[in-house]
Amino acid sequence: MRSIDIWKKTYDTSPIEDGLPTWLVGDMGSSGAGSKGNLLEFKVNFINNFIEKNNIKSVLDFGHGDLDVARYLLVKKYTGIDIFNPNLLDIPFGLNLINSKFDKYTDSGADLVICLDVIYHILEEEQDYMRKSLDKMIEKSDRFFIMYAHDSTDIRFETEYNGHLYNSKWIQYLNKKDNLKLIYEQEQPEEGCSAKFYVYEIESEKL
Repeated sequence: MRSIDIWKKTYDTSPIEDGLPTWLVGDMGSSGAGSKGNLLEFKVNFINNFIEKNNIKSVLDFGHGDLDVARYLLVKKYTGIDIFNPNLLDIPFGLNLINSKFDKYTDSGADLVICLDVIYHILEEEQDYMRKSLDKMIEKSDRFFIMYAHDSTDIRFETEYNGHLYNSKWIQYLNKKDNLKLIYEQEQPEEGCSAKFYVYEIESEKL
């Protein structure tokens, strides 16, 4: 898959920035501006508030990236899935990391499944994988699913996204699911970002 090749190359070549945790070493780079500064703080605060309010005990993260979000989440059990295996001295805070394509994940689910800044990196020729990945995310969501992504119904992204970005039609696909209820949609993206939070509640019947 072309998107996997792009991100493996990104992590192989991106320099380690000052201020990253000392346990991130070797060739691991950065997930980009979305996992730094004000956007990182915004995302962590949103998810931690949701965890506390809804008594979430476990989180399953599809696309853990550089772990800058994961290391701040206040949850008893965290599992992260990604397409690369980061070179770590150790894994702090009890993080459980799994190297896998999303649609091939076969382990247990969690109270809350999250997918942050991932779906618009799945490219045009990979949309079957995108749909299978969404199916897997919903299958593994015991209570809630949080997506942080673009509004795929906004036609602006048909032209604004190019290169390593694509307007994956994830909203249109999830709208067909009978077991999902959208309970929150962020009104506007944060400054400098095209993504918003969408929160779904999993209803009684699974896929």
